[in-house]
Amino acid sequence: MTEQVNTPDHAEAGPQHGQLTVTVYAPRDPGPKTFHFPRTETVGAAAAHAAQQFGYAGGTPSFQNSEGEVLNRDLSLVAARVHNGDTLELVDVGGGV
Repeated sequence: MTEQVNTPDHAEAGPQHGQLTVTVYAPRDPGPKTFHFPRTETVGAAAAHAAQQFGYAGGTPSFQNSEGEVLNRDLSLVAARVHNGDTLELVDVGGGV
């Protein structure tokens, strides 16, 4: 079962045109979570929020796409070519998520 999580700034809004809905997997968690992020949010900020929701503290979280590419934390989700409905994996670019 997939858990849905909204970013704090948009928790009441739900999925909208200005948002992306993505499914995120974490290495130490058996179940994915669904997140709704603003399209302009940076990869780093979105990954940090996802990491917090999965119970991770510290580190330098980012996302890895289905092609195995680790996304640049400084880019917006749209600039990093994240699309509505994508599946991402939470990774730590500093090592160890």
